[in-house]
Amino acid sequence: MATPPSSEPAAARAPEPAAVTELTRLLEALYGNGQRPGIVHVLPRLQRAHKKELIRVEQWTTGELARHPEPRELIRSRRRPGNIDEKGRLLHVFDARRVLIDDIHENRVIKHVLLDVQRRLQRLVDSGDDEAVAPLAALDGAIASCPFLLDVTALRARPTEPTATLARDPLYRSIFQAWLALDR
Repeated sequence: MATPPSSEPAAARAPEPAAVTELTRLLEALYGNGQRPGIVHVLPRLQRAHKKELIRVEQWTTGELARHPEPRELIRSRRRPGNIDEKGRLLHVFDARRVLIDDIHENRVIKHVLLDVQRRLQRLVDSGDDEAVAPLAALDGAIASCPFLLDVTALRARPTEPTATLARDPLYRSIFQAWLALDR
């Protein structure tokens, strides 16, 4: 049986239960529960202990700045037209360097989770929910404490299965579990 329309104005009605549960779930994700810590507590620790990947970057560089030229690349450099000066030295060498990068899958998942929670909180603030202002400010502060996230690109596809890091590392696991709880 349908309920009769209310004679109260829309602004005087109580908030919808869906909005209340959304805020409650977001607060639990941000501040944690008895089983896991919240996102705002984990992010500063994650800044100190986030995962990185060592990759090999190959590039042409001047001869005196080459660090790790491989013998076969030296042959390639000698065969390059116009690459030898008047004294017989190489002008440019194809060099390989190894650099640490923050842009790995697990960090992309973390960034995706943070942007999703931030977007949900902002939507609540925009709809007039004043209780969401303080959690949004706390999340913004926690994100600001993680400058490594600036080097992380967007997630290419929604993760379906957790990686070993997302499942076993306690910092990554707590954020990933908070996101899974939000998506239920």
